[in-house]
Amino acid sequence: MSEAQATFAPESILGLSKSAKKQWELGQVRLIAAGTLADDGTLQRSSEAEATWQVSIRSIEKEASFSPALPAQVITLVAGDFVELTVDGEQHGLEPLRPLKFTTDAPVEASQPTEELLTVYVAADPQKVRPTVRIVELSKKREQYLFDGQLGILLQGSAALLLGEDQQPVNVRDTVAGSDGREPRISGRGVMAVVSFDLV
Repeated sequence: MSEAQATFAPESILGLSKSAKKQWELGQVRLIAAGTLADDGTLQRSSEAEATWQVSIRSIEKEASFSPALPAQVITLVAGDFVELTVDGEQHGLEPLRPLKFTTDAPVEASQPTEELLTVYVAADPQKVRPTVRIVELSKKREQYLFDGQLGILLQGSAALLLGEDQQPVNVRDTVAGSDGREPRISGRGVMAVVSFDLV
């Protein structure tokens, strides 16, 4: 695999429609990206089996429990009103666009979904990677920069990826990789989840 293929290049927008639907315990899942974090903080592609982090879009369609992909997790509800998650016996209400972060090896129980819900699911190996998710409001007056170790997922609205003088449209639920060297910027109106991975 060449270095260009091994990293997530910012000009290669990760389109959700290109990811195959699979089943998980609560509904359907589309994997956006999975990989490892290099010593310089850049995201590297890898197989799911070798990955120390992953990001996916997952639906919650029923009441059930699920096994964590990796222990450190951040779940953000991006479509729907509410679901309750029980983590290590403690109940947490998952509300729209409010990331819930927790670490557990035990199954997590989801209950009370009143409708089909959609989440951004981030998981990482807490021994190697620290995941965070920040919800940002996009503005045409102030561009959102994405740096090494970051992925930006457009949740609502419309946006464009700016790389130097080049511009590409970003569709809802598409993902853009960050880069210190290329300095990708997102311009538009809407809401974006900025997923960051840092070395432990």
